[in-house]
Amino acid sequence: MKTFCKQWLATAAVVAASFASVPAQASTFASAILDINNFRLLHSGGTAYSTTDFTVLTGTNDAHATASLNGVFANGAQSFGILSGLQPNVPHQCVGAPCPALPENNFLPFPSPPPVPGTFGYADQDLTGAAITIGATPAGAHARTRADASTAQNAIASGNSSVGTSTTFAFTLGASDTMTISFDGTPFSQAFVSVGAGATSNANARLSWSINIIDLASNSSVFSYSPPELNGLSAVSRTDGGPGLTTYDPGTAAFLAVTPLLLAGTTYQITIEHNTLANALQQELPEPGSKAALAIGMLAMSLAMRRRQT
Repeated sequence: MKTFCKQWLATAAVVAASFASVPAQASTFASAILDINNFRLLHSGGTAYSTTDFTVLTGTNDAHATASLNGVFANGAQSFGILSGLQPNVPHQCVGAPCPALPENNFLPFPSPPPVPGTFGYADQDLTGAAITIGATPAGAHARTRADASTAQNAIASGNSSVGTSTTFAFTLGASDTMTISFDGTPFSQAFVSVGAGATSNANARLSWSINIIDLASNSSVFSYSPPELNGLSAVSRTDGGPGLTTYDPGTAAFLAVTPLLLAGTTYQITIEHNTLANALQQELPEPGSKAALAIGMLAMSLAMRRRQT
């Protein structure tokens, strides 16, 4: 019997040591950043539209930023009229311990993981300028959003961020013309899941950008533009079944689209949507010490049962 006990204890020690060698830390990370610069609405002749080209012009610039972690949310939102001279700049939102030490309106990517930059949900937004000439201010809008989600601890943790800028306005032209949509876009998205992350661990990030024009009298669409480089192509993801890093970083590109003829006297509505979304989920992994204790406990139970049978 003593020999039997020694054999079981030796086996338990080996199993415990093997569990202790398993890495404790697993991590997930997702980031989505979209920078739209020098956005302008141009006449067919190439000059920018101005307030004097419209007999009706009303609308708003809206923005929101939402960060979350384990069901705790931080939210910010702003809304201003397009002719108010004010633009939304929602303060960055974060839930985490600690939150990353990013200054306001920092839209640079984190260094590629691993390691991930912490455990948090983070979101930020900024809009400056306007798509048309307003007074003495030339046309040229600059809109930036970012969403980040990161988990760097051995526990059940989820990070989620979403952020968006939306411009909607109704207008009536004094003279029929087309509109040329012109801007530079810099998309970035990234997803990472570490090797050894628990079941159902995942990370995903994506961007979306679109412009739509409808005829308000008939409620029919007259123009829609959503370049794939700023939409479907930006979607990246990783899971525990396929760990590693995926990055979408094509650099800055020029985008151009032309509407059909817009008729004078007809009231249209333009909606411009600009959004980023990042989500990271990490499943709980037992600590190595807990694994070792569990292994020893299971072996002890087996030993006790064997002793009863002898």
